[in-house]
Amino acid sequence: MAKVIAVVGAGGKSSYIESLADGQGGRVCITTTTHIFAMPDRMNISYIGRPEGTKLAYPGDEEFRELCGKYDVVLVEADGSRHRPLKIPAEYEPVIPENVNEIVVVMGLHSLGRKLGEVCHRVGLSSELDPASPVTPEIIDFIAEHYYLTPLHKKFPATPIKYVRNNLYSSLSAQRGKSIALVLMASGSSRRFRSDKLRAILHGRELYRYGLEALREAVRLLASDGIRAEVFMTVRSPEGLKHEGVSLLVNASHSEGIAASVRLGSEAGVRGGFDGVLFLAGDMPNFPGRDVAGLVREFLCSGKDFGCAYSDYPSNPAVFSSRVFPELLTLSGDKGALRLINRNPERAHYYVVNPEKLIDIDTFEDLERLKS
Repeated sequence: MAKVIAVVGAGGKSSYIESLADGQGGRVCITTTTHIFAMPDRMNISYIGRPEGTKLAYPGDEEFRELCGKYDVVLVEADGSRHRPLKIPAEYEPVIPENVNEIVVVMGLHSLGRKLGEVCHRVGLSSELDPASPVTPEIIDFIAEHYYLTPLHKKFPATPIKYVRNNLYSSLSAQRGKSIALVLMASGSSRRFRSDKLRAILHGRELYRYGLEALREAVRLLASDGIRAEVFMTVRSPEGLKHEGVSLLVNASHSEGIAASVRLGSEAGVRGGFDGVLFLAGDMPNFPGRDVAGLVREFLCSGKDFGCAYSDYPSNPAVFSSRVFPELLTLSGDKGALRLINRNPERAHYYVVNPEKLIDIDTFEDLERLKS
């Protein structure tokens, strides 16, 4: 029978399972009691589950028993965290097979310093923790011990249980010298707004200035990590714009839709030899520079092809490796680069934020609501 290892918690379960699988001898099966991304089999490693769109779900009791008789090692992702680096489980979680031989609890150290309520899945289930508190090592260890290790030791007293503090930023020093083009997309036609919304005034500033200042702040923050960033802005016309220190990309095809801006930014990335390009919509005034920098850092450290902001869905801003510049350059129409992420979610890293940071201004009424 197979050795069954269940991995639970948040903040790096999938990457931990991948590294664990690579270090095993014999035939290895990666499966789930919740959901995992469907990945191609490789060498001696198979991904097995019931297909559900781009994901695999629990294969079923009979199929799971068959896997345990067929493979030498079965690695089970036995918890879900909606891409958050921390989690407090519900009563029915985690979902661990009864024949488990080892349990690994994972928590993500890249949550440090951020607001607990933004990075912890199901934080509302805790009466002891304040969602407004910045995450500390002590809070991470408290969540692991109080909500995972102690209950699991009681339920599986004879099963070895391991605690892993996964550090996504362990490779941050290796990103020194990397470069990112930061592109503010400000050349839209504002059809639903019925006037030039990016010149509309919000709290005394033109709307596009919020995104521009966020990207400028990200340049300063990333420089402290040795990551070079440069700001570009796609525009219909440069007339009347304040763009000190920003390279303008005049979008002659703005009527086509957002893909024209993506191509312009990608072309700038190719010309400048950048390692990646990030796109921020010009009508998103609530996304701060510290989160732009955080998204870039996490994306680079993840080694993924894409990275994007995430609350309950993938969103702008999104960042793309130079490896996929050719794919970006083929986009057309009024659908942007997020379509690549939606088609290939397993190739993306998700940077979680509170939903209010993802507010965009589509209509005049949206602007008035945000003012009030």
